[in-house]
Amino acid sequence: MHLPNLSRWRAFASPRYRPFQAIATGQAFTGSYASDALFVPLLLRLGAPPELVILVGSFPVAASVVQALAPQILRRMGGNLRRLTLLLTLAELRGFAHAAVVAAIASGLISAPVGIVLVSATVAIGQTAGVLSASNINLWAAVVLPDQERRLVGPRMGAMNMALSTLLLLPAGAVLDAGLRSIGLWTYAGFFAVGGLVSILTPLAVARLPYPGRVLVKTGEEPAEPLPEEFRRFTTATAVASLGQGLIPYLSLYAMQVLGASAGFAVILSGSASAGALAGSLTTGAFLLRGSSSRVLRLSFLARSVAAVICALAIPGNPAALPMLVLGSALFNGAGNAGALAANERLYRLAPPDLRVRCQSYYVGATSAAFAVGALACGAALAVSAVVGWPVYTALFVGSGVSRAIGGLRTDVSPSWQSPTAPPADQI
Repeated sequence: MHLPNLSRWRAFASPRYRPFQAIATGQAFTGSYASDALFVPLLLRLGAPPELVILVGSFPVAASVVQALAPQILRRMGGNLRRLTLLLTLAELRGFAHAAVVAAIASGLISAPVGIVLVSATVAIGQTAGVLSASNINLWAAVVLPDQERRLVGPRMGAMNMALSTLLLLPAGAVLDAGLRSIGLWTYAGFFAVGGLVSILTPLAVARLPYPGRVLVKTGEEPAEPLPEEFRRFTTATAVASLGQGLIPYLSLYAMQVLGASAGFAVILSGSASAGALAGSLTTGAFLLRGSSSRVLRLSFLARSVAAVICALAIPGNPAALPMLVLGSALFNGAGNAGALAANERLYRLAPPDLRVRCQSYYVGATSAAFAVGALACGAALAVSAVVGWPVYTALFVGSGVSRAIGGLRTDVSPSWQSPTAPPADQI
């Protein structure tokens, strides 16, 4: 890592950014020990069908389409972004709810089918609020931080989150398999409880962020400035790619249901995803300070198409199927995290400061709706997979790859890899 990047990490480590560091830590534990890395193998163990697992896991991202109503919600709350975000961050504590449900199943207080319903409800409500919370925290940072500080903080929060997630998930796979053999479902309860405990950091840290003031947007009868056409084209291209994101079944689901992998391997897949995301974050965060966000975004879409092809080739009978899934997972998430950083940077470069709330709401609404369509198609396809078999998964991987490729080709890019809107060298 070259010296300028180290200096930026030292800047991020300053006390001024402690709340952002704590948020990244809390979100890492929530994402590792209270999200799909664990609830996917848990639901399968409890007897949930694959299509239900897909729909449950996809619901939070699809439901975040309500972010399109953020201007109206903020107006009803008097522009109080702080209160809205604090309420949403309480969902980061959902690990406690998961732990309570699993403990009740393990104790015989409730049946497995009831447990499936309760876990699914916790995921649907808790992770939806968590997605909206993360979106609002990004908006909050864009409101209170100058652009050069936002470019410093955002990528390093993501890198810190992914580094912790990798360290938490990779050994957790072996611990989970050993625990399931010795104490059964109580192993899941322990992981969920740890996730909930450390996730308390998130709402506490959000409460310490600089006050964002009143964030109000013109709505209703008031004349509203049209969104920039270039921003609309960017959103359309990203929405096409989001359709492909929805089409992808959980790789852990495919590994367990089709390739016969263990629950621990499913967690290791999530760890490899975090490792890939970390690499994407470290590489892209530094580049985006002065580089072209549009070109990084296009490249990330094309890289995710390659990842889809790798996963499509991980068919039963292929002796390298499981390692290929690990590689595909790392590439999917490395390119995905790079693409998310590039898309976020692209959004704020294209959105005028007084239109940022509207632009973010429009963008999240469009991409979430496209994801929902893809997820519904994925769930419907998996419903017939019991008859057709593993080729259904292969078709979904291929469909996702095609969608990402189309999104990449439709992305407008700058003339060079140098950003025309990059800040001067003395401001980064």
